[in-house]
Amino acid sequence: LTQVVEATVLLNPGRTKRGVAMEPLSFVFADRATVPGFLGTDVQDEVIRHILEVKPDKVLLICDQNAEELHGDYFKPLSRETAACASVGSTADGAVACLAELPDVVKRTMPPGDACKSWDHLTELVQWAFEEQASKRSVVVAFGGGALLNLAGLFASMLYRGTKLIYVPTTFLAMHDVVT
Repeated sequence: LTQVVEATVLLNPGRTKRGVAMEPLSFVFADRATVPGFLGTDVQDEVIRHILEVKPDKVLLICDQNAEELHGDYFKPLSRETAACASVGSTADGAVACLAELPDVVKRTMPPGDACKSWDHLTELVQWAFEEQASKRSVVVAFGGGALLNLAGLFASMLYRGTKLIYVPTTFLAMHDVVT
């Protein structure tokens, strides 16, 4: 099964960074599975840190067009071309992740809303992942609204057994949809 690493992060582009920490949450489903989640605003550094803690070889970043237009550079600190060793982010033990430790990041943009939910788009994602040489160590990061998160979840569950998935919902409805 796909491992959901992170379930809830909400962006608020109108606010400034104040170092607000994400609040950890646990979602328990039928007393069988507990999914860790986090809630917060203006938490880009923490989201990046959570991605790096997974130690992926590649990040398969899936965005919807709305998230891409409004926050297209949100994951730019993961880019080897733009990251500086001191600003990439801290790991759990306090060490700073250096450029050599950054995973490859590849991005695919999907239509917003229910338009992304199609066999054609699912097939496109699977073909893309293999073209990009995704592996069992790769992580899928879904960034956008609820429909995109649904598509990405199905994609991640089909890619490899145990594929890690990080949801970064950009609306309250998407945040709710991801955990229900």
